[in-house]
Amino acid sequence: MVKIIGHRGAAGHTAENSLESFQIAIKLGCDKAELDVKLSKDNHVVVFHDDEISRVTNGTGLVHELKLSELKKYRLENGQSIPTLQEVIDIAKGKIDLQIELKAPHTPKPVYEILLKNNLIDNTIITSFDAELLKEIKSINPNLKTGLLFREYSEHIWQLVDKLSVDMIGPKGIIVTKDMIEKAHKRGKIVYAYHVTKPLGTKLIPLGIDEIGTDYPELFH
Repeated sequence: MVKIIGHRGAAGHTAENSLESFQIAIKLGCDKAELDVKLSKDNHVVVFHDDEISRVTNGTGLVHELKLSELKKYRLENGQSIPTLQEVIDIAKGKIDLQIELKAPHTPKPVYEILLKNNLIDNTIITSFDAELLKEIKSINPNLKTGLLFREYSEHIWQLVDKLSVDMIGPKGIIVTKDMIEKAHKRGKIVYAYHVTKPLGTKLIPLGIDEIGTDYPELFH
């Protein structure tokens, strides 16, 4: 059975990475909620995708140059504030597993500490496009599940997959092939495709894809 992952919560329905978005992902029966994390200037782990806040809030500035109290003043398009990782965990714990993408340096240790405090090590997978961040978090706890994300594919990716000992590969949906899935499965790796529309999903499911990341989870139920 293919698992459905709500991208940035359920980003097709409301402001991405907002508490409301994660509540909708839970309501829609997603297997996991995907989210992005960065550090504020005062080292709070916040759930946000971009480096700069203007695309999805009514403010301006770089996330890492603003304190949490400053970030909280601004509003997402649904009127909510930028959530912290702990705030997302508070509504998600026991209801939905999390897939956390590391978007910036220095995030592995504070993210791990929050997961440990909440007893969520076994219910979470950490992903990144950045191999160094994945290496860093595996060095903190080798048992933590990790996934390597990538937008372009070549055979060299398998050397990196083996070197990092990741549990999952996360290619962009449009580059997924049957051969890629088979090579991953031979290595015992899960294949998660992101940015998947309904038409693309109907092509990927027969190929043996394990997990699909989408803004509209209800289209796959």
